Formats: sequence, structure tokens, C-alpha cells
Amino acid sequence: MPPIFAIIILYGLGLTASMQVGLIGPIAPDLRAGFGLSQAEFGLVASLITAAGALAAIPTGVWAARAGLRKSLVLGGLMMIAGAVIFATANATPLLYAGRLVTSIGYLLIVVGAPSWMAGFDNPKMVAMAMSIWGTFIPVGIALGNWISAAMVVWLDWRLAVAACTVPVLVLLPLLALMEKPPTPTVRKSLGSGVMGVLKSRSALKVALTFSAFAGATSAALAFMPAMMVDNLDIGIAPAAGVIGTTAIVGNIIGSIGAGVALGRQVAGRRILIAFLPMMAAAIATLFVSTDMAISLIALVIFNIGQGAVAGTCFALLPAIAKDGLSMPALQGMLAQFAEIFVVIVPPLTGAMIDFNGWGGAAVILAGFYFAGFMISAIRSPIRRVTA
Repeated sequence: MPPIFAIIILYGLGLTASMQVGLIGPIAPDLRAGFGLSQAEFGLVASLITAAGALAAIPTGVWAARAGLRKSLVLGGLMMIAGAVIFATANATPLLYAGRLVTSIGYLLIVVGAPSWMAGFDNPKMVAMAMSIWGTFIPVGIALGNWISAAMVVWLDWRLAVAACTVPVLVLLPLLALMEKPPTPTVRKSLGSGVMGVLKSRSALKVALTFSAFAGATSAALAFMPAMMVDNLDIGIAPAAGVIGTTAIVGNIIGSIGAGVALGRQVAGRRILIAFLPMMAAAIATLFVSTDMAISLIALVIFNIGQGAVAGTCFALLPAIAKDGLSMPALQGMLAQFAEIFVVIVPPLTGAMIDFNGWGGAAVILAGFYFAGFMISAIRSPIRRVTA
């Protein structure tokens, strides 16, 4: 199978995984009404998608390298399906939590295995292209999840929205059997040495910490954004999801491609991060307090361009760091584990701020996390340059 088709399959799995994050925003009103959830409890439902990664992403990456990336991805897809079934058939809040926890295992296995497979291509230019494309899987997948979920919840039912956002796995899993193994063998290390190797890397730590602040804030922002736009701008949930999804896809493509071009021209990844993270902080603060449609749209576009630039840069930095003899799946696991700890924490914290201080409270806490990412990036340390 040509690498481009392999990229499509792997990217498709990543999109479907991120759709599990995006689907939750539009169904928030139905979940809160049907299960009597507070904003903080709903934030926990949203954040549990990454609970497995928060607990065990680095060892999972080491395991994936040893067990095989194909096995990791197949298991991940099956766990996503099982989690969606539990969640969609839930009749009590604990089952909502259980479904998201099971889905989180599948999410973790996919977000560790798919980019690690891409990084094993022989052609460096193909690797650069693949990782640049992969950098958009979170926001684009979230946007697709928003669209599909909003359409389903308006016309049908929130349970069918969950099912619709998981169906692509059934199509993509059989196609993995047609793919050849990664042409470049993955570094295979023991669990202990694999974990300690990535934790000792200053470059990897800095990228992971920057990405974690970014990912936690972005997950919370997107979970609450549809409901916020309904309240602040007096529009329906479907139009809100449409605006969010359209600007997410367009903005993230612009940001990711722009970051890739800059990295290819020897612009340091650190410079890209310290330029865009403050922009995201200002944009999200404006968006969550604005009651003017034009101002909100401008802030949303800036926010999404920043998403693409920051995510694309963080993912693109990993293959260069892996050249030091580190396991690429372990590096992906490290990025996921650090990020998902914040993704578990920040949405409930944001929800609690909304309960007490309204959308203005959310604006403060979200902007604070993006600014924290900027501060981490601004510290001079060996974040590597990336060449095309």
C-alpha cells in the first residue's frame, strides 16, 4: 500500500478518536437535563476521554513499540467501540463515566500508535508531511464531532450522535490489515528503560509540558464553547457548532501549514510557540466574554489558527527528539500523558468556575493556561529545530 493511503487510514483513525472529544459539546444540554449534571460534573464527563492517557500513556507507548503498532491500533479501535456502546446505552451517571473511561483506552492506543507508525516511513519528506497532517487531527476531529453530534442531536437523539461519531472505526479497522509494517523498525526497549529515557530528555519534557497546558485549555474551551455561544450570542446549538467546526477546520489548516512552512525554513519551534500561545490566550478570553458576533468570529478564527500552529509545531518536534535513540511511541505516550493529565483536570475546573462566575470565569482560567504554556516555551532550553 502506498504511504499516502496509509496516512489517510491512520489520520482517519486519529480523526475518529478526536470526534469522541468533539461530540460532547453539542449534547451537553441533553446530558445535563437527562442526568441532572452540574457544569463541573459535565466537565468530568468531557474530560474522562483522556483518563487512560493521564494514568498510563508513557508505559502504553513502550508497550505499543514492543507489542506492535498494528495490534495497538486494532485494540484501540475495539475499545472505542465498546466505550461508545456503554456511553450511548447509559441510564445512570456512573455508566456515562464508565463509557468515557473505556473509550479513553481506545483513544490513547490510537493517538500513540498512529503517529508512531507515520514516523517510521523511510522517506524523511513523507514523515514531515505525515506529521504535519497529523498535527491537525485533534481540532479537525473535534470539529467533525461537533458537526455530526449537533446534526444528530437536533434531528434525532444524543445517543445516536455518539454512535455516528464512532462508526468510521468499523470501516477503518479492516483496512489496517492491508497496510505494511512500518519500514523503519521502532526502538524496542524494556518498560523501565523506555519510560526513563523520555523522562530524562529536557527537550521532550519541555515540549510535553507546553503541549499539556495547551491541550488542557483547548479541551475545556471546545467542550463549553457551543453552550457559551448559545448563551452569549443568542444562537441555536446547530449554528454554533457549524461556526465552530468551519472556523476550526479552516483555521487549523492555515495554522498547521504555516507552522510547517516556517519550520521547513529553519524557524525554531520555540519561536512559533511563544508567538502563538499569547495570541490564543487573548483570543479565548475575548471569545468567552464577547456578546458581539463579529468580534466573536474574529477571536474564534485567531484561536483556531493558533491551535493549528501550536499543535503542528509540538508534533513536528518529536521525530527530531527521537533521533537521540528514544522510542517514538514512548515520546508520543509522554506527550499524551502530560497533556491528558491536564485534559482530565482543566474541564471540571473550568466548569466549576462557570458555576460560580459565569463565562467570564472560564475566560480567565482558559487564558491562564495558554499563558502558562507560553511561559514554559519562553524558557530557553534545547527545543530542537526541525528541518523538512
